[in-house]
Amino acid sequence: MPYLFLGIVLLLTGCGVQKQGQTPTLLAAGNVSPSFVMPNARERMIYLARQEWELFGRPEVSYNIEPPVITYPSKSTQGYETTPPFFSRVFMYWYTATDLPIIGYEGEIRPWSGAFIVWLARSAGVPESDLPSTVLHWDYIQHVMAAGSENRFVSHAINTYAPKPGDIICAPRGEAFIQSIHNYNDLRRGPYHCDLVIAQRLGELDVIGGNVMDAVSLAHIKLDGARKVVPTKTRPWSLVIEQRN
Repeated sequence: MPYLFLGIVLLLTGCGVQKQGQTPTLLAAGNVSPSFVMPNARERMIYLARQEWELFGRPEVSYNIEPPVITYPSKSTQGYETTPPFFSRVFMYWYTATDLPIIGYEGEIRPWSGAFIVWLARSAGVPESDLPSTVLHWDYIQHVMAAGSENRFVSHAINTYAPKPGDIICAPRGEAFIQSIHNYNDLRRGPYHCDLVIAQRLGELDVIGGNVMDAVSLAHIKLDGARKVVPTKTRPWSLVIEQRN
């Protein structure tokens, strides 16, 4: 009975028993087609961002109150940048983007949100020519702004473009620097924070970023009636980086 079953399986799967001395017949490569659609770089970045968010315990940050607060699902592990195994993830993001030391002069972990975006891009197969490796958001923002409309990534003023999943939204940080940025044309070198858009719903975006309350965190960003991002005091969003591929 076992031999009969094996023969039926081989017959149904198109396999045959190779006779001794018989030249094996190889299936032509042209006759083989993939059984699934390969995800593109945009989809891979979204998947990776969700993966890291899950690893950190699915924290969510609310910018609707001051100061912002972070919450975790009940009974979940609360990921924090300095505790194992989460520091190893931060270490990985950082050294994907730079050779500079991750520990600052006073023993602190340097801000790693820029490294997180770069890690997503590198891990998804985005080349350096499209988004350079750096731990400073401004470096790749400036690169995208200078590259023009032929690049994979294209920059837009926050009030002129409706973001979609796979795009990146950016805001200046620090009270003094924020006060100096009034619109897209004021953007210049300085501290920024950027998040990857992972989902879009009516009136709202879901975004994931690194080093948000010391974790990989998700936030819900409000949209206006034209599906444009609504800036807030904590996150005065100024720029959208559209991902076209």
